[in-house]
Amino acid sequence: MKNKAFLLILIISFSFLFSCFYVNYFLKNIYVTDFDDYDEVEVFKDYSNKKINLCYGNKVNCKSILYKVKGSVNTKRIGTYTITYIADYNGVHFSKSKKVKVVDKEKPELSVEGSFTNVCPNGKTENVKINATDNYDGDITDKVRYKIKDNKIIYKVSDSSGNTTRKEFDVNIMDNKGPTIILNEENIIYLAVDSKYKEPGYVAIDDCDGNVTENVKVTGSVDTSKKGTYELTYSVSDEYGNETKVNRIVKVLPKNDYKPGKLGNKTIYLTFDDGPGAHTARLLDILKKYNVKATFFVTGYDNRYNDLLKREAEEGHTVGLHSYTHNYGIIYSSIDAYMEDLLKIQNKVKEYTGIESTIIRFPGGSSNTISRRYRTKIMSDLTKKVEEVGFRYFDWTIMSGDAGNTKDPNKIVENVTSGIKEDQPNVVLMHDIKSYTVDSVERIIEYGLANGYTFAPLTMDSPVIHQRVNN
Repeated sequence: MKNKAFLLILIISFSFLFSCFYVNYFLKNIYVTDFDDYDEVEVFKDYSNKKINLCYGNKVNCKSILYKVKGSVNTKRIGTYTITYIADYNGVHFSKSKKVKVVDKEKPELSVEGSFTNVCPNGKTENVKINATDNYDGDITDKVRYKIKDNKIIYKVSDSSGNTTRKEFDVNIMDNKGPTIILNEENIIYLAVDSKYKEPGYVAIDDCDGNVTENVKVTGSVDTSKKGTYELTYSVSDEYGNETKVNRIVKVLPKNDYKPGKLGNKTIYLTFDDGPGAHTARLLDILKKYNVKATFFVTGYDNRYNDLLKREAEEGHTVGLHSYTHNYGIIYSSIDAYMEDLLKIQNKVKEYTGIESTIIRFPGGSSNTISRRYRTKIMSDLTKKVEEVGFRYFDWTIMSGDAGNTKDPNKIVENVTSGIKEDQPNVVLMHDIKSYTVDSVERIIEYGLANGYTFAPLTMDSPVIHQRVNN
């Protein structure tokens, strides 16, 4: 019995050894060594398919063979790709795949420049410029978020892969400045007895709370049935109790004494196109010195002066829309192209001022003929289109000549002052991007004030000045 058991064990052992020998020496297959089924590569870096060792034979005697690679990796796009190695040799098929993941592990660049001397309780800051860029996503400034904690303001931005950059600054949190109230039209309005008083409107902007116009309270009344001087008070407070008040005087005169050409309608509208630019800040200083309000028809292509859009609005000027690109070939190629450009500059003005401006001036004016090069009759179509959708366009009655006729401030002063008349709305075309124009403004203002004129910004209720459409 013992001999039979021993014999059985011997047979089993011999069979196992024989099978191993057969597999190792006679059974042929395709073998692979040094194979990783996963690779990872940084986006925008070079990636080449790793070579593998592939052979045909047995484990004792194996011959290297060629293989094909199916699939590719786009290192310009984040994602997971599949690479498959394929070989067919002596009737044996081989196929093995690996995953290659293109990843982004680089943090975005975050730039925060400015002063944090005073920061609003809600985190809003003045004169702080923020920029964020990512190697893969590009400009991600709109993804920057901030919070205030323990007298620190913390800025954070994350890219689409979750890489995050943070910066923090010590801050002094305070809000001790009241809103700015801007009255449309003049602060003194003249009316005839039995005429109708129509409120010209107002805008209120707070440095911390933004647009607070809806919170303005108006007290006082105007009785146009009898002669008198009436006072209206406009008041508004911000979230932290800082209050601002401004007054408007309405003088109701007997009909025989009311002469529009001599009183409230003796007005000059200074308008400036193509800015803001390098000379706009100096112009604003001059206007502020004389408490003169003007109208700026602005462009959007130069981001170096974006802060001046806010200053123009805060100091009581009208920020009108000129063009985002100021590229005639683009904006006058079609109605859609013009409207797209117009809405783009409208959105930019709203971003920096909180005001949705609907006052516009066409590049070249509504009478321009250069637009014929790009599409005939487009000005005829555009002048109708903009008013259909709620905009109002203004041309001018007086040309300063600073757009090419002259660079002499003395000549500009002469061109403007000689064109001013009591019996017309005096809308002056000027350009705040010209140094010589700014050099002339102070003398024009002094001339107007010395001759009893009032300076006012254009509003939706101002006299409409349209020229003849020539295309």
